[in-house]
Amino acid sequence: MRTRGLFLRWTARDLRRRWLLVAAIALVLALGTGTYAALIGSSDWRRESNDRSFALLRMHDVRMTLSEGLTADAGVLADAVTRIPQAGQVQDVAERLVVPTLVDVSGPGEQVLVPGRIVGMPVDPPVDLLHVTSGQGLRAGDPAVVLERSFADYYDLPDAGTLRVAGNRAVSYAGHGQLPEYFAIAGGGGGSFTTEAGFGVVFAPLETAQQLAGAPGRVNEVVLRLAPGADDEEVAAALEDELAGRGLAGTAVVKGEEVVYRTLYEDIDGDEQFWRIIAGLLLAGAAFATFNLTTRVVEAQRREIGIGMALGLPRWRLAIRPLALGLQIAVVGVLLGVVVGVVTGRLFGGLFRSLLPLPVWEQAFPYATYLQAAALGFLLPLLGVAWPTWRAVRVEPVEAIRVGHLAARGTRLAPLLRRIALPGRSWHQMPVRNLVRTPRRTVLTALGIGAAIATLVTVFGILDSFTRTLDDFDAETTTSAPDRVTVQFTDVLPEDAPQVAAVSAAPQVGGSAATLLVEGTARAGGEEVPLALSVRDMAGGLWRPTVTGGDPADGVVLSEVAARDLGVAPGDRVELDHPQRSAAGVTRATTEVVVAGTHPGPIRAVAYLDRSRAAPFGMAGLVNVLEVSPAGGVTQDELTRALFEVPGVASVQAATAVTDSFREALGAFTSVLGVAAAITLLLALLIAFNATSIATDERAREHATMFAFGLPRRAVLAMSMVESALIGLLGTGAGVGLGYLLTRYTVEVQLHRTLPEFCMPAVVSPTTVGVALALGVGAVALTPLVTLRQLGRMDIPATLRVVE
Repeated sequence: MRTRGLFLRWTARDLRRRWLLVAAIALVLALGTGTYAALIGSSDWRRESNDRSFALLRMHDVRMTLSEGLTADAGVLADAVTRIPQAGQVQDVAERLVVPTLVDVSGPGEQVLVPGRIVGMPVDPPVDLLHVTSGQGLRAGDPAVVLERSFADYYDLPDAGTLRVAGNRAVSYAGHGQLPEYFAIAGGGGGSFTTEAGFGVVFAPLETAQQLAGAPGRVNEVVLRLAPGADDEEVAAALEDELAGRGLAGTAVVKGEEVVYRTLYEDIDGDEQFWRIIAGLLLAGAAFATFNLTTRVVEAQRREIGIGMALGLPRWRLAIRPLALGLQIAVVGVLLGVVVGVVTGRLFGGLFRSLLPLPVWEQAFPYATYLQAAALGFLLPLLGVAWPTWRAVRVEPVEAIRVGHLAARGTRLAPLLRRIALPGRSWHQMPVRNLVRTPRRTVLTALGIGAAIATLVTVFGILDSFTRTLDDFDAETTTSAPDRVTVQFTDVLPEDAPQVAAVSAAPQVGGSAATLLVEGTARAGGEEVPLALSVRDMAGGLWRPTVTGGDPADGVVLSEVAARDLGVAPGDRVELDHPQRSAAGVTRATTEVVVAGTHPGPIRAVAYLDRSRAAPFGMAGLVNVLEVSPAGGVTQDELTRALFEVPGVASVQAATAVTDSFREALGAFTSVLGVAAAITLLLALLIAFNATSIATDERAREHATMFAFGLPRRAVLAMSMVESALIGLLGTGAGVGLGYLLTRYTVEVQLHRTLPEFCMPAVVSPTTVGVALALGVGAVALTPLVTLRQLGRMDIPATLRVVE
C-alpha cells in the first residue's frame, strides 16, 4: 500500500510539474481528433438539412421551360401535362411566368441596381412552396411581391418597401422568402454565374408578373411533382415531345439535374473528399506529434528510471509512472477533443448557415465519427510511452542512466558526419549533429510539422487557383472595351426592332454590337455538354474571344474544357441540339457543326458561333443581347442607370460581372477555409512548442554543462533555435511538396467532379510558399524563446547531480 501511495503521489507530482506539457500534448491530440470529427461529420448534417429543406417546400420533380422568348396561354402547359402517357404519375402541377429583369433597391447613399428575375407563381401553389422568412407572403388580390431572402439579407433590406424593375416601374414588396430553386443563387442565365449580391429574384403573384412583363394571361414554365416511384426522365421526355408537337420548344429538367439541387448535394460529396484530405492530414500530424512527444517525454525520464532500477525497485513498478503519464494525456486529449469538435462544428455550422440559409438546419454532434478518431487518439499516447518505457526497463541500470548524446543509438549518418568538415566551433555544429544522432525523433517531429504545413498549402493553394483563374478570365474579358455592358432584352427581336434602336441610339451609348444568346447541347462520342451559345460577329464587334485552332467563322467555338470533356479538337464535328425558329414557331433541332476552335474561358458552357452561320438555325437577323460601350465622359454606372429606363430591357450588367460574382463567392468560401487554416497554424505551433519544451528537459544536463564551462545563455538559445529551424525546414519542404500534390488532386480531379461547369488549373503561388516557410521555419525557429526564462533560472549544480 505504501508503494502504491508513493507512486500515486509521484504521479500526481509529475502531473503538477508537467501540467502545461500534458495539456499542450493533449491539445495537439484534441485538435486532430476533434477537427477530424467536425469536418467529416459535417457531410451528414448538411445532407440531412438539404433533405428536410427540399421536402418541406415540396420541390418539383420536373420543370419544363419554353425556349427564349416563347410564351403560351395560361392553361396550355398544364393541359399538355394531362396529354402525356405518364399523366397518371403526376400529382401536382403549377404554371409560372419567369422573365429576366433589373432590380433597383437603391437607398440613400447606396446605389443597388442589379440583374434579376421575376418569378410569377400561384399564391398558394401545390408544388414549390414559397418559404417566407420575414414579413408576409403572396396573397390573392394583393399585387405586393416577395424579395428573395439572400438578396434582401445581403443588402439589409427592410421587411417591406418599394423596389423598381426594368422599365423603371415601382413595385411594393411585403416580405422576404425563398423557393427551393433559389436556396443558392447559382446562375443568372446564359451560362453566367452570380451571387446574391449581384442577382435579385422577385417572387410575384402570377397576375402581377404577367403585368410587369407585358404578357397578360401568358406563362412560359410548368413544374410537376410526381408520385413516388415515377420515372421523372420519361415524364420529362414525354412532355418535351408533347409541347414540341404544338410548336412550343423547350427544355425539361428533372430535379436531380437542377443546378441548385445538384450543386448542393455534389458539393457535399466533393467537400467530403476535400475535408477527408484536410482532416486526415490534421489527424496524421497530431498522431505523429503525439506519438513522438510522449515518447520523448518518457525518454527525458530515462535517467530517473535507471536510478530506480539501481536502487532495486521492481521494473514493472517503475513502468507505472510513465504509463500513467500516457493515460493522463490520452484522457485529457479525448475530453478536449469533444470540446474542440463541438466548437469547430459550431463554427462551420455558423459559416454554412450564413453562406446557405436553408429553411431547416439540423446539426448533431457526429459521435460515431468522433469515436473512430478518439480510439486512435486514446491509443497513441499509451503506445508513445509504452515503447520507450519498455526500452528503458529492459536494459541495465547503467545504460538507462546515460542521457543526452550517450543515450542516443548509433546510426550510419553520425559516422558519415564526422568525415564532413562543418564550419564553426564545436558548439556551432551541435544542432546538425543532434538531428543526425536521433533520426527517428527528427523525422517524426518533421512529419508532424509537415502534415500541418501540407494542410495549409492545400487550403491556400485552392484559393490561389481560383484567384489566378479569375485574373486570367478578367484579362481575357477586358482585352477590348473593358467598360462595356451587356444589355439583355425581354424577348428575341429583329435587329431593326425599336427596342434595339432605342438602346443603340441612347446618348449615353458610344458603340454597340448585336448578339443572340441561346441555349443548346453539344454531343460527341457519347458525351454531352450543355451550352450557352453566343451568336456574334467573330471578326468585329466591341469584343471577341481569343480563339485557337482555326478560323472562328468556320463553325462553333467551344471552351477548352468543353472540348476536352467531349473528346474533340478543332476540325472535328459535334452534334449541336438547338432551338430552330420558323414561321410555324420554335422547335428543337440537331445540326452537325464543325469545331472551329477553342477559347480559354473557364466556364464550360460558354460557346460562340459567328453570325454568318446563323441562317441554318433560323437565327439570322435576330438579337436578344446588345453589348454597348459608354460614350465619352459617361461612366458605366451612368450608362446602366440610363438603360434601366428603356422599355424592353430586361437586364444590364458589366462585362466583368461573372468574375466579380466569383470573387464575391470566393470571399465567402475563404471564411470556411480560414477555420481549417487557423487550426492548422495552431497545430504546427503547438507541435513546435512541445518539441522545444521536451528538448529543453532532455538536454538540461548538456545545457548545464555548457553553462558551467562559461558558454553564454544566448549561445545555447541560438543552438536550440537553429535546431528547431532545421527541423522546421525539413517538415516545411515535405509539407509544401505534399500540399502541391494535394492541391492538384483537389482542384483538377475533385473540383472538376463537383463543379464540371467550371475549370481551372492548380496553382500554388510564391506567396503561399513564403507563408509556409515563414510559419514552418520562422515560427518554429522562434519557439525556443519560450524557454529563455527557464534557462536563466537553471540551478546548474542540481541539474548536473546524478542522484538526488
